[in-house]
Amino acid sequence: MVIDRLHAFGLPLFGALVVLTASLWAFGLIVDEQIREGETRTDERFAQWLHGKSTDPVTEVFEVITSMGNFATLFVITIIAVGIFWWRRDGTDAAFVALAFIGAQVLSTGMKLGFQRDRPFFPDPLATESTYSFPSGHALVSLAVYGSIALVLARYVSATRRRALLLGGTALLVIAIGFSRLYLGVHFLSDVLAGYAAGAAWLALLYVALELRSRYTSRYLASTKQ
Repeated sequence: MVIDRLHAFGLPLFGALVVLTASLWAFGLIVDEQIREGETRTDERFAQWLHGKSTDPVTEVFEVITSMGNFATLFVITIIAVGIFWWRRDGTDAAFVALAFIGAQVLSTGMKLGFQRDRPFFPDPLATESTYSFPSGHALVSLAVYGSIALVLARYVSATRRRALLLGGTALLVIAIGFSRLYLGVHFLSDVLAGYAAGAAWLALLYVALELRSRYTSRYLASTKQ
């Protein structure tokens, strides 16, 4: 009975609601412990330990990886993806990716200005940033952009193994981008985790909104034909 109801409601939609709830809870927990209570010892110890492990060849690799999550790269990827989906007459998919990018950028900028958390400090930094630290914009926006594209493409992949490789590869890319921010010393661990939580919440909310809109439109069109 419960399984039948889930199928009627839509397992992807139910999953999106679960992700939305869990992500918001995780983000709230991070804010409460790291920002309000100022419990930053774990963040600082991990940052210092990771900074001490840095080596030149590895640093160059993570500089390339982190560039895949910056504004310029994600903007170009979004434009290309939206253009392709629009050319294929997939307006909803194009809107999904475009809104994922725009909304994530707005959330990242707004929360950075709201929390105004300073970035990690090192006497010999590997990289520097002029904006605030919390949350990680690279983690937030890359999850939203790459995640939205992967979700759209997964619908066109019939083989379960290929779909798993697509989604798994996307997840690894997003994780690598987040870790690159930690390795380069421009973010605390909680910044990146909060970015992932916020990005997942925004992507799930967007999916739910577009799915409900699609269902409403389909029912409306069906009613007008009767």
